[in-house]
Amino acid sequence: MATKKASQPFSSTAATLVLKEACSVVGASSVNVRLMRLGENAIFCVEHPSLVVRIARGKEHLKDAEKEVRVARWLERCDVPAVRLYPAEQPLMINDHPVTFWLKVADSGEKASTSDLGSALRSVHNCEIDGAVALPKLDIFGRVGARLDKATDVPPEAVDFLRSRLSDLRTAYAALSFPSPSVALHGDAHVKNLICTPNKEAILIDFEAFCFGPPEVDLAVTATEHEVGWHSPADYEAFCEAYGADVREWNGFQVLRDINLFKMTTWLMQNVGESNLHAEEFDRRLTSLRQSAITSGWQPF
Repeated sequence: MATKKASQPFSSTAATLVLKEACSVVGASSVNVRLMRLGENAIFCVEHPSLVVRIARGKEHLKDAEKEVRVARWLERCDVPAVRLYPAEQPLMINDHPVTFWLKVADSGEKASTSDLGSALRSVHNCEIDGAVALPKLDIFGRVGARLDKATDVPPEAVDFLRSRLSDLRTAYAALSFPSPSVALHGDAHVKNLICTPNKEAILIDFEAFCFGPPEVDLAVTATEHEVGWHSPADYEAFCEAYGADVREWNGFQVLRDINLFKMTTWLMQNVGESNLHAEEFDRRLTSLRQSAITSGWQPF
């Protein structure tokens, strides 16, 4: 289903307009809704019926939305504790934005632990990949180039620096030799992509970045977050113990860490127009990249 193209850049305001039309298609109410997150997608909580709606930034992300639907069905076949699809035809295209619908997970309000994440990744990495899930091969730089092409709220010299940095990282990554066979990767392996239910179960969410590649790529995300101060030494140790390995023991980790820092910076760059806090944090991260220094001053968004 398609309607006229969106006439404004993707923002919380633009996403809300898409949400209203998406809700009308599936018979949901758009009156009591809440924006949960604005990043690669705008994620809304809808009250009647109880569901979560994910709106992608543009039509170029349709294949990812289709993949999310396939992955959700595969994880259900594998009995992995993960969010399930809302019973509706999907993905939909609304104003050139792919939209998917999900059953809302009961949330205890507790933050998932690094141990929960380690266990979840171990389960996913151990799942047998069947033909129906059709995972693409890892493209670790993914949308970074498009982010730079669309950067309108940052100085041109900052974009030039980031393009140069990207070139260096591509060269470093190409020289890596991974020690482990490829598996199904979550691709965005953060504790925020787990929801803790009242019965203490950790439910995996956000399947957009699923792909086929070396497990070290998933593991390096938490290791990087630990190095910028988002996880304590004890929490990181718990992650490694739950998964069964510490990626920092591999001599290629630093390259993955630097790629993660770069991606974390360009991800935030997309939203610098949302608030002064977003803009200030982008400047902080950009300064860190320029100085090639790890800092514990980064703030999560």
